[in-house]
Amino acid sequence: MNVGSPILAEIAAHAGFDWILLDTQHGYWSDTELLSAFQVIAATETAPIARVLRNDFGLIGKLLDAGALGVVVPMVNSAEEAARAVAAMRYPPQGERSAGGSRLSFYGDDYFAAANPEIMVSVMIETRQAAERAAEILAVPGVDMGFIGPFDLGLSMGPSRYGSAEHEALIQGVLAAGKSCGVPVGIYCGTIEDAIRRAQQGFQLMPCATDTSFFSGGMRSLVKQWRSR
Repeated sequence: MNVGSPILAEIAAHAGFDWILLDTQHGYWSDTELLSAFQVIAATETAPIARVLRNDFGLIGKLLDAGALGVVVPMVNSAEEAARAVAAMRYPPQGERSAGGSRLSFYGDDYFAAANPEIMVSVMIETRQAAERAAEILAVPGVDMGFIGPFDLGLSMGPSRYGSAEHEALIQGVLAAGKSCGVPVGIYCGTIEDAIRRAQQGFQLMPCATDTSFFSGGMRSLVKQWRSR
């Protein structure tokens, strides 16, 4: 979800999705709207996760304190960067996360004891460099999932490389690295058909729509139907 609307987040949460990703990297979320979105999602069975702006200790902690049950960290290109993301999301002794966040008690009195194995640490593999180092990145203790950004991966390879055989080979290499490490791998998908295809290949988290694509698609369909009469 990108547009920064708690109302749309609430509608999506009640639609029955397993999880909703609030995107603070490319989305338009203010702090107040983001907190409201976490609150309305938490009232449902849908899990709230978020993509952080960058691999930053303070920004990651702020999302967790607001109620994120998982954080997706963009542009992780090395094992050292992956370890930094893990440290920001794990309480000592496994990491360096600071205790705070007054609303975390709503997740249970045992939050601080239970959070380390429950909070999802997802690192984005979205450059050629990262894809070639996928095995060492995903082997970092505490990394729960690798997540491929296929568009940025294509951009990092040079003009017109997105969708090429070489591009797909890097994607499949990341998936193979995850399987060898016992770490699930996800990938962004533009359609439900693409998500089904990737699931059949072994991917385990496949975002296949955004709030903006739903809204745009619905509006365009309405206009098309009206003008065709």
